[in-house]
Amino acid sequence: MSQSDFDSLRERIRLLDLELVARVAGRVELARQMGELKRLQNLPTVDYAQETTVLSRARSAAQEHGLDPRVAEDLFAGLIAASVSAQEEDSLRVAAVGAGKTAVVVGGAGRMGRWMRRFLAAQGYTTRSLDTFDVPEEVTLARECLHSAELIVCSTPPVATAGLYLEWSQKPPSGVVVDIASIKTPLIEPIRALQEAGGRVASIHPMFGPSTFLLRNADVVICDTGDAEAVLTVERLFQPTTARIVRLPLADHDRIMADLLSLAHAAAIAFALALPESEHPVRSTTFQALRSLSAAVLRESPDVYYEIQAGNPDSLEAVERLRVALDRIVGAVRERDSAGFRRLFEEGQERAPVSPNP
Repeated sequence: MSQSDFDSLRERIRLLDLELVARVAGRVELARQMGELKRLQNLPTVDYAQETTVLSRARSAAQEHGLDPRVAEDLFAGLIAASVSAQEEDSLRVAAVGAGKTAVVVGGAGRMGRWMRRFLAAQGYTTRSLDTFDVPEEVTLARECLHSAELIVCSTPPVATAGLYLEWSQKPPSGVVVDIASIKTPLIEPIRALQEAGGRVASIHPMFGPSTFLLRNADVVICDTGDAEAVLTVERLFQPTTARIVRLPLADHDRIMADLLSLAHAAAIAFALALPESEHPVRSTTFQALRSLSAAVLRESPDVYYEIQAGNPDSLEAVERLRVALDRIVGAVRERDSAGFRRLFEEGQERAPVSPNP
C-alpha cells in the first residue's frame, strides 16, 4: 500500500469524523427540543425506559454492521449524557431562579467555589466572589453587596465558615446563608447563633466534586436547619436539575458521612500506601480500578481530607471498622481458614449487593 493510499483513507476518516460531529450536534439540538416538550408537560428530564431502548437499539445496529456492541453502547451512553446535560442546562436557564438577584460565593476562587458560581450564573444570578485569591476589585464588590445579596454561599472549610457565622451574628446578612461543607458538627452551634441573631440559614452538601458537569445520579444533601424558607430557597436551586435531592436532619449528617466519606477515603488512601514502590509489568482490572480510585482521592487537597477525617466525631469508629475488617481477612488467610474466608465473602455480599442499573 502506497503513501497515497494511506492519505486517501485518512482523508475519508477525517470527513467521517467531521460528519459525526455535525450529526452529534444535530442530535443534541433535537434533544433540546425534546427537553422543551418535557418541560411543557412537566415530565422528568431523565427517561430511563427510553434510554434503555436507545442503548438496545444501538447494540442491535452494531451487530448488524459487524461492530462490537460495547463500542456502540459506550458511544450512545456519551450521546445520552450530552443530551441530558443540554436539557438540564436549558431547564436551569428557563427556571431562572436567580434572575435579577445577586449571590456572593465566599471562597469563590476555590474549585468548588468556581463550580457554584457557574451553577448560580446559569440560573440568572449575578455572582460575586469573596476570596483572598481574587483580584482586589472583585473582593471589594463582593464585600459591598454581602449584606444585601439574596444568597450567600460559603464554600470554605467548616472551621472558617463557623468563624464567619459567629462574626455575621453581630449583623446578619439579609439574604439566605448556606454552607456546602462536608462535615457539619463544627457548624451546628454557629448556625444556631446566626439564626438567633435573625439570620436565615440553610446547609447543604453536594455529594460530588468540582469536575462534575452533569448532575444526573448525583446526590445533593439538604440538611434541615429548622428554617423551612431558607431550606426551600436552596432546594429550588437544584429542582430543575437531574440531581437526586436527599433531606437529612442536620444532626444526622456527620454520622452518615463517616461511612460515605471517612471510611471510603481511608480505604482508598490505605490501598495506595500498601502498593509496592515499583510497578509490576502486568495489571489486573481490579487493581487498575482500585489504583485509579486511590489516585483520584489523592489528587484532592490533603488539608480538606484531613478535616473530613478529624473534624467528624464519627470518623474514627468508621475507620476502626476498616481496620477490624482487614484483621479478619488477615486472620482467615493466616489460619488457612477457607470456610471463614467464604463467610467473609458472604457477609460482604450482603453488605454490598449488586445494584441493578436503572
